[in-house]
Amino acid sequence: FLSCENNLQEINDYNAIADSLSVERARGVKIIYTDSSRRKATIYAPLLERHSEKEDPYTEMKEGLRAYFYDQNEKVNSKLKADYGISFENSKIITVKRNVSVKNIREEELETEELHWDQKKKIIYTEQFVKIRRKDEILYGTGFESNETFTRYKIKKPEGKFSIPEGNEPIENPQ
Repeated sequence: FLSCENNLQEINDYNAIADSLSVERARGVKIIYTDSSRRKATIYAPLLERHSEKEDPYTEMKEGLRAYFYDQNEKVNSKLKADYGISFENSKIITVKRNVSVKNIREEELETEELHWDQKKKIIYTEQFVKIRRKDEILYGTGFESNETFTRYKIKKPEGKFSIPEGNEPIENPQ
């Protein structure tokens, strides 16, 4: 009779080593996203870790990132910075977290703690609290959706006082 016994600690140690070997690390990284040979975005990250052996490969930017988004003429039309980012290869979704800031070409600034970029749908969105600084006002709310360049957006549940431009007064008792 033969028998074999597995040492659970040895198996766990082996799995940890195997997992660490499937992680690619790079410092001072520049990633360029293109669509139809046009630059759509450039991302800079001080540290990038790519996990390729997973069912859904992903890339983490644990030390933060800066991103620049471009129009059809490849001119910067919005900027993003965050303390953390993760990009999922299969779903084409990038999530950024902690101290997220996005500025558009009109110098409006979005601040939130979490934001998602769906590259397939070409939108950015969050269900978190948002603050948008404009030239003459600050908007607050929960939930947000925008085009990729943060030039057309909506706050799902706005909060606070709102100014209504002249000629856009609400209709009383619409019937």
